[in-house]
Amino acid sequence: MSTSSGSEHVKDGLLAHLAIQLRPSLAKYLTKGGVIETAVYGLGQQGRRHALLMREYGAPVAAAIHPGHGAAVLHESIPVYASMAEMLRAHPHIAVVSIWKHFATATDAALEAIEARIPIVVLIAEGIPVQDAQRLRAAAHRCNVLLFGPNTPGIIFPPERIKAGMLPDVFYPAEPEPGVFTSEGVTITSRSGAILYHLSDALAASGIALNGVLGIGGDAVVGSDFVDVVPRVMSYPNTHAVVIAGEIGGCKEELFAEAMRAQPERFPKPVVALLSGRCAPTGKTMGHAGAIIAPGANYGTYAAKKTALESVGVTVVNSQTDLVKAVKKALGGRTYFDPARYRAHMKTLWEEPPRKTGWTTSITRVEPNVLMVRGVPLQDLINGASLVACTALMIEGAIPDKRACSKLEALGCELALLPAARMTLPKDAPISQRAATLFLADAPFAAFTGTDAEWGIACVARMCACVAKSLGHTLPDSGDFGALCATALVGKPARDPALRKLLEAILAASIDHGVTPPSAQATILAASVRATMQAAVANGTCAITHVHGGAGREAAEFFLACLERSRRDAIPPREAAELILRERMAEGRRIEGLGHRVHTEDPRRDPLWRLADKLHRSGPAVALSRDLEEIATTVRGMRLPINVDGVIGAIIADCGLPPITASALFVLGRSAGLAAHYIEEIRTQQPMRQIDFRQAVYRGK
Repeated sequence: MSTSSGSEHVKDGLLAHLAIQLRPSLAKYLTKGGVIETAVYGLGQQGRRHALLMREYGAPVAAAIHPGHGAAVLHESIPVYASMAEMLRAHPHIAVVSIWKHFATATDAALEAIEARIPIVVLIAEGIPVQDAQRLRAAAHRCNVLLFGPNTPGIIFPPERIKAGMLPDVFYPAEPEPGVFTSEGVTITSRSGAILYHLSDALAASGIALNGVLGIGGDAVVGSDFVDVVPRVMSYPNTHAVVIAGEIGGCKEELFAEAMRAQPERFPKPVVALLSGRCAPTGKTMGHAGAIIAPGANYGTYAAKKTALESVGVTVVNSQTDLVKAVKKALGGRTYFDPARYRAHMKTLWEEPPRKTGWTTSITRVEPNVLMVRGVPLQDLINGASLVACTALMIEGAIPDKRACSKLEALGCELALLPAARMTLPKDAPISQRAATLFLADAPFAAFTGTDAEWGIACVARMCACVAKSLGHTLPDSGDFGALCATALVGKPARDPALRKLLEAILAASIDHGVTPPSAQATILAASVRATMQAAVANGTCAITHVHGGAGREAAEFFLACLERSRRDAIPPREAAELILRERMAEGRRIEGLGHRVHTEDPRRDPLWRLADKLHRSGPAVALSRDLEEIATTVRGMRLPINVDGVIGAIIADCGLPPITASALFVLGRSAGLAAHYIEEIRTQQPMRQIDFRQAVYRGK
């Protein structure tokens, strides 16, 4: 059964019927849009998990509420709001909300949803005190809300492929011919979740369609009893019979029988009741808080309920086999689909491999020889995107228009020209450590507030100032943002447009490589415990060392050493490179700039080579970098392709810049990616989560 098969039945399905009964104003919206919006309240472990499962089943989960944690996104597409009021301003047509809060706070959340007049509220939690449940029940009746629960597995509507709760997919809609579904069938209302699953499976396995399965809850006091739910269900034309799954304890079934006797016109369709607990002893709770027979009482027993229901014409059974027979009899022997279709559907579900635990990122897609930033090939960014445009793209998912880009450029210039922190830095410390120390102490960034994109630009701008001071360079009093970045790196105004363009291309090539590099991991871990962006990005920058992020510098030193040996010994650069490679191999030293853990052909390599050629910045080092793979293969007997660090090192060498410039380029360029990862983490992930970076899945553009 396709998960998309239910969209055509939304307007005339049982859920729409219930929602419009309760809120007639929804009729126009449902007729026009054909979508019933649902929401999730509470994003603990279960709330987050079931939000994904509900969406995968087909439910349009339009919003989530996580008090105090708004302005976020759940599962890449579900906006998260800090309050019910904020959510309803953005989504005024929410018809169903499921509450996934702990029982200690679930009452207040449910009451908030009820008083917001959301027509259907599903309260999952058990353990709600009786007094609180009575208060919720009274509020639901006063506000004309159907409250399912507390202690409910939820509700599900198979024809529409919509559910709110934790019900598994053991249901099947009417299917008069393969792939054609209708909303006709039987509706189930149940106090018990486990019994509901079993009887639903038994009915579906017999060809009986289910157009709605409603768990009213197993506690002694619930928001909506059989008396509240069944008449509304029976008024739906496509419901042909109703099954109620009752159990011992309380008097819900007896009250239902009384209502049928007093107002038979409200119950015009056949009812079959499955009662559990026939052999239960008095005074002992049997699973649910409500499933207890009071000692000496003449109600709540199996016999009392059976007698009451049968007295008003309800067929009462005590087994699934008898239930199927009774329902078929009530339907005149009718079935709604070939049971083999249901068995095939269940076989597919049973044979599915276990779901892999994972989490998602939408920033950078990293696959062998493929690098995509928010759906844009990184090669395209290398070929002409400014650092401001790259930063905005990573954070907002799109490159801003010219006007917005100009505003961000102006902001970047303003912030970059503010002085860095005054402190003495150890001269022998790596550039990353010096820049991170200055950044962590940076007062302008600590005081900054703005949009996410502005926040990202502020991070890059202040890192520009910190890198400049770390290198002992002074920024001019004015200039555009690209020129300021170039000056921070080379120490003099970048009047050479070719050099500036080449530096911006290298910055673009350095912005990100997914969530697995140590600098990204360090930033994400800090963000997970909700450290400030300042602390998290400084943490990530400190993870840039000679092992991670230092390869460009070492590659530049290698190319300079090869060219020096070539001049000194009057031999071709290729021969000098081969000699140095053999020497280093004998010493057991690694050759930086060769090989990559992901790519066999680094997608950043060729665009940088072509740009260096185009800008007439290709010299002997770049020429040697093009031959280095062949040389390394000859020396080592295995293919080691040159990577982006090797190309950057060659360009730095040919531009006459000191090798440390390569490290500074990596620190400044990667600050954009670290800012993006920080913002994504705090916007989309639960605080202090357990992170396995191998489980990250790219689900962006």
